[in-house]
Amino acid sequence: MNLDPFAKVVKKSSALPRLLLGGIGLLVLALAAFFWLAGEMEKPQVVINGGSAHLGLSRQISLVASDARSGLRSIEVVLAQEGKKTLLLKRAYPRAGYLSGAGPQKIEEAIEITPKALGLKDGAAELVVTVADFSCWNWLRGNITARTFAMVVDTKPPAITVTDSPQYIKGGGAGVIVYRVSEPVGRHGVQVNEIFYPGFPLPKRGEGVYGACLGLPHDIAAIEKAFVLATDQAGNEAKATLTMNLHVRKLVTDKLSIGDGFLSAKLPEFASHYPELTGTQVEQFVKVNNDIRQANYQKIQEVCAKSRPERLWDGRFGRMEGSPKAGYADHRTYMYSGEKIDAQVHLGVDIASLEHARVGAANRGLVVFAEYLGIYGNTVILDHGQGIFSLYSHLSQIETAVGTMLDKDAVLGLTGTTGMAGGDHLHFSILVNGIFVDPREWWDEEWLKLHMLSVL
Repeated sequence: MNLDPFAKVVKKSSALPRLLLGGIGLLVLALAAFFWLAGEMEKPQVVINGGSAHLGLSRQISLVASDARSGLRSIEVVLAQEGKKTLLLKRAYPRAGYLSGAGPQKIEEAIEITPKALGLKDGAAELVVTVADFSCWNWLRGNITARTFAMVVDTKPPAITVTDSPQYIKGGGAGVIVYRVSEPVGRHGVQVNEIFYPGFPLPKRGEGVYGACLGLPHDIAAIEKAFVLATDQAGNEAKATLTMNLHVRKLVTDKLSIGDGFLSAKLPEFASHYPELTGTQVEQFVKVNNDIRQANYQKIQEVCAKSRPERLWDGRFGRMEGSPKAGYADHRTYMYSGEKIDAQVHLGVDIASLEHARVGAANRGLVVFAEYLGIYGNTVILDHGQGIFSLYSHLSQIETAVGTMLDKDAVLGLTGTTGMAGGDHLHFSILVNGIFVDPREWWDEEWLKLHMLSVL
């Protein structure tokens, strides 16, 4: 039996330090957690989107600010030039709490800048973006990110000088426009009616000199507008008017009789590629000759939408030996049992030689298409650079592959009857920026020297 009256008191008093230490420890942990959440030192992030650092007459800049921890407190955007500061944007966000996420974690702002309205002049400027978060760091002022972006105010459009352009051009014909631009440009080229022909650099002609190859549609009736267009890095657009005399192409017509034998021979091939074909043989033929033809045309446009900027070809384009069977831009009327069932335009030249004759590249070029293409059958398309393409169709066999660079006369396939071909032959086309033009110009060495090579 313990008779010491102080023993119990001593035991109780010895527990107090432990309680105090525990309380202090909890307080330290709580404070640490609070400062980890609310006193973090991670600075906000700022990103400016919009590509070029040039400011034209009007420019929209996209600002993205983010802070994943305490959230955004404020954003300020100022445009400074020669000591003058113009406030473009100022935002303050209310505090939503005292821990993580006290402000928005991400903000996107579109800022419209019109230098002349702001009293700025052409020349260097700075875009200053200051962003603060809700951290308790920095004596409760939060983490601050200040970023400066170098800008150039440029409100003057570039100067365009046209140095070469064809005086005469005909429907289905081609030509080259050469022009000089006074400063670096983004989008540039030639607009004729509703067709835009992109330009490409001509380094041998000098700095800032560009060319654009034209190919007019066969059925163009008038040149309603024609100009060189250039947009500089600040988005300022300039135009220089062109004057060309148009020779309207004469209409050439032809009639083709479609018989049951032809339909029975060709429709199974199309049905294997287009199982959705239904109806009578004549209805199927009309669908192939219209809907599938249009889909094939769109595919060709897609393939010819991008061309190598450098010229891969040189000299006249080769022509396969053989007899011409159909000409460029012939207007065909399709007859069945003496009645008209359809009408189309033949956008190439048909050449018949020996059966399964070897087909060579008309000029040096890159293979950009080599597969079956509806009415064209087995088809190869070459990119000769600067918007020039050649097309070879109805092949019985393709002997090349996409990505292959072919020299002139290199074999790419054999003639055949695939697609909408009634007999073994080659359908050959030339396209300029997706427009089918008359191949006979490109077979003519004198025409090429005068209208293309002397200018390029």
